[in-house]
Amino acid sequence: MDADPPRLSGIRPEGIRSVARKTYLFTYLRGWKVWASYRAQVALTLVGWLVPVFLYFVLSDFLGAGALDAASLQGATYVAFFVVGLAFQGFVTNLIGLLAQRIRSEQMMGTLELVFLSPTRPGSVLFYSSLFGLLLNLLAALVILVVGVGVLGVHLVVNAPVFALAVVLLAVSSSGLGFIAAAFILWTKQGNPVGLFFSIFTQFFAGVLFPVAFLPASIRWLSYSIPLTFGLEALRSSLLAGGSLAANGGSLLRMVAYAAVTIPLGLALFHWTLVRTKEDGTMATY
Repeated sequence: MDADPPRLSGIRPEGIRSVARKTYLFTYLRGWKVWASYRAQVALTLVGWLVPVFLYFVLSDFLGAGALDAASLQGATYVAFFVVGLAFQGFVTNLIGLLAQRIRSEQMMGTLELVFLSPTRPGSVLFYSSLFGLLLNLLAALVILVVGVGVLGVHLVVNAPVFALAVVLLAVSSSGLGFIAAAFILWTKQGNPVGLFFSIFTQFFAGVLFPVAFLPASIRWLSYSIPLTFGLEALRSSLLAGGSLAANGGSLLRMVAYAAVTIPLGLALFHWTLVRTKEDGTMATY
């Protein structure tokens, strides 16, 4: 009798190959090849990434924001402060809307019911379908940072391990809100109130364009109700000042705590909504 195939940490080689193949199919063939074929869309997407950066650069110069005290900006210049803020605010906002967008797209094409009835687990299909969007969001953040450094003179002092950990924890801690947004789109069939609210809310309360300390004390607590506030603290520290793990431990742990609460809540809400739409027979409607 043939011996069982060797395992790597309990995972069969064929399982690894299957994951790699699906990742390639969804990210390159279905994602990149389709997206890059629409050249006008690519150009407009790049413009959409960069216009806010230059807009706020001009406004900061016009309004004299560049003269802000460096201590209130985590030791950075104001340009460096808002470049990092814009890069990762866009990353998180788009990340929260990824799953909802994928579900809405399947609804419009009339294939959502087939997705949830397919042999592949629905969660796997939606996960792989969202991978390209996640990579595109990371690319957008990278492009904004590169323009900030190469064109606007932002100086980076990077602690790479802490930066990578902060990006991962920011993505994970925001995913619970993504599940909640997906549940809303599954139930209401249109709109994305969670994503829209988050986009507007974070512009003012997460320290994207100005320090949280500038907010009135009576509403400053709202800033600490969202993971992006802590994510930006850790990202700015690790990117602009080479901040250590110890220096950013508080912000990183708060993102872990946020994830521990919102991910189970988001998954439970999404599962409940999925069961209800199946029972009501409204999953295929839009």
